[in-house]
Order: sequence, then C-alpha cells, then structure tokens
Amino acid sequence: MSSFTKIYWRSSGVPAWGLIVLMIAALIALLAVENVKETDPIVDENYATMVTAAKIMRQGMEVIRPLRAEKEPINPEFDPQRSGFVGLDNSIVTTNHGGRESKQTTVNPNWAAVAVKLLAKAGVKKGDLVAVTVSGSFPALNLAVYSAIEAMEAEPVIIASASSSQWGANVPGFLWLDMARELNKAGVISFEPKYASIGGIEDRGIGIPQAGIQSIRQTIERAGLPIIEPANYQEAVADRIAIFREYSSDRNYKAFVNVGGGATIVGPPGIDDMFKSGLQYDAPARAYAVDTVMGYFLQENIPGIHFIGIKKMAERYGLPLMPPEPVPVGNGGIYSSSTYSRLLAFGLAVALFGLTWLIVRSARITSLWRRDSSSGKGTKPMV
Repeated sequence: MSSFTKIYWRSSGVPAWGLIVLMIAALIALLAVENVKETDPIVDENYATMVTAAKIMRQGMEVIRPLRAEKEPINPEFDPQRSGFVGLDNSIVTTNHGGRESKQTTVNPNWAAVAVKLLAKAGVKKGDLVAVTVSGSFPALNLAVYSAIEAMEAEPVIIASASSSQWGANVPGFLWLDMARELNKAGVISFEPKYASIGGIEDRGIGIPQAGIQSIRQTIERAGLPIIEPANYQEAVADRIAIFREYSSDRNYKAFVNVGGGATIVGPPGIDDMFKSGLQYDAPARAYAVDTVMGYFLQENIPGIHFIGIKKMAERYGLPLMPPEPVPVGNGGIYSSSTYSRLLAFGLAVALFGLTWLIVRSARITSLWRRDSSSGKGTKPMV
C-alpha cells in the first residue's frame, strides 16, 4: 500500500455566475466610494497660510510682468496671460528642451498654496530650515516656493542655477536671478540664494554658446552671489551638498525642495524618474545608484519635495491646465479637502457581505439538492 495520501481539489460549489455578480458588485461599490466624497471647504489649519502665500505670489507676478515686457516683448500666443513667466522658444542662455504647456500651467498664484501644503505635510513650521534648489526653467514655480516659505516664515538655504530650458526664464539680461533680485528689491521676498551656478549639463553649461555663458556670468555677478564651478558631475553634486551642510551648522533641515529636473539634483536619465513628483520620504534602491542631491537628503531621512511632472501635479491638486486668463487667489481644489463617506463605505461593505452570503448559501442549497436527488442512483456493486 502506498504511504502517500491522494488529495483531490474540491470546488467551492459557487457557480461562475455568482463569482461574476460579486466581482461586478465590488467594482460598483469601489466606484461609488471614490466618486461620492465629502468635501470640506477649508483645508485645516494651513488654509490661511495657503491664501497668504498665493497673495504673495500674485504680488510677485505683478512686479515681474512690466519688467519682463521692457526687456523682451511678451508674445500672447505663447504667454496668453502676458505674465512674463513664459519665456522664449530659444535663446543664447537656453539649456535644453522644455514643454511650453507645463510652463503655462505654472502661471497661477495658487501653486504657492500647493507648496505650503507640501511643506506643512513634511513638517515644516515657522523658523525651520529648508534646503532649496531651483533653476530658471520654471520661474513661476520658483516664485511659488519662495512665496510659501515667506508665508510660513521658514528659513531657506537656496542654491540657484541661472540658465533655463525652453519657455522658462531664458531672456538674456532677465534670468531668474534677475527676477529674484527685483522681487527682493520690491519687498515681496525677503531672502536671497546663497550660491548660484551656470546650470545646464553637469552644472557647467555644456552646449550653451560662449556668448550665453558670458551673459549668465554677468547675471550672477549682478546678483552678487558666489558661483559654483564644478569640474564634473560628481563635483557638482558634492559642492551643493557641502554648501547645504555648511549653512545648516548644528541645525537639521526639515525638508528639501527642488523645482525642475536638474541632473545634479535627481540624476541622469534612467535615475531621475526614480524620484516621483510631490512629497516623498524614500525612493527605490536604484535611485541611489548614482550620487544626487535629492538622494542625499532622503538618505538623511529628510523629506524631499519635487516639483516635476507639472500637468499631472496640477490635476492632482485641482489646478487648471494652461489657464488663458489670470486665476484668482483661492481658486482650485487645493483649498478643499475630500474625504471618503464612512457611512456610504460601511453600508456598501455590509451589502457586499450580504450578497456574498446569499450567493454562497444558495450555491450550497443547490449542491445539497442535487446530491439528495442523485443519492438513490447508486452504482451496483461488482460481483
């Protein structure tokens, strides 16, 4: 006799139609819970700060608009709001390709409210130290981050890249550092960057014509900032980390904020997409295969806030895409919080449980009836 016991698979007895009904019911319940949410018109204790930040950003936009128009005529086809924050298709200080629609989407003072929300969620409070990296590629988002920090009364340590991709702050003689200087002069923003770099490939402006490099250097000189001049990619990352460490002294940073997709911050292609947009506390192991500034802060258990993938971020926070007209402060889903209806979720869960019980019970009754009806038809024993 074999020592092995044969085990046969036994069907649950639930018919295919029952499983299909349960699956459809579960999907309907999920969609119902997702689409029927309770909305609170006020976003907890940060609402007032978010509005203040958006007002600061709007004020900054009003300062920049006429100054940009003096330097270079604003083309309404590319910048429908005539904001001055959407730059040129190309110029001598342009580093690489950039999406015009993303730049147009950032022309909205309510991005400052998004920055407040993310900083607050990261744990930033009044007087806290925040590390910041910006470039000229998204000048409106730079202003949004600056406005949020100003409204929250945090203390930033900023390193800025002076050059820009397409459609950013790439008007020669009026780069982001020039804009920031004017904002400071007008009293909109009370702080300045600690250091600046040329930007571009390896943070050395590789590919930018010599006339463009000279124009960028003049911008950094006008801003009165010390310049970072690395010999290669690794040195560019190390220099930035060293500066942030120097200015932190015996204090800890509460968050790191980056605007744009600079290679020294989030790594080269293949690594940069490992860092998601918005607030993050960690990244996949592959993200740390190359030294990056973002990777350094995350490994130090300091939350990172990454402003990239702008159109998806806008949809996530209820902001319009490419608004053709100025957007009022307080407009957008960022100011309201949506929560699931617990009563609806509980009711649907009970209904699903009841439906499951009914289907299983009916399947068992059917199975027993079939077994009883066939019990009298036993096979005759073999003789």
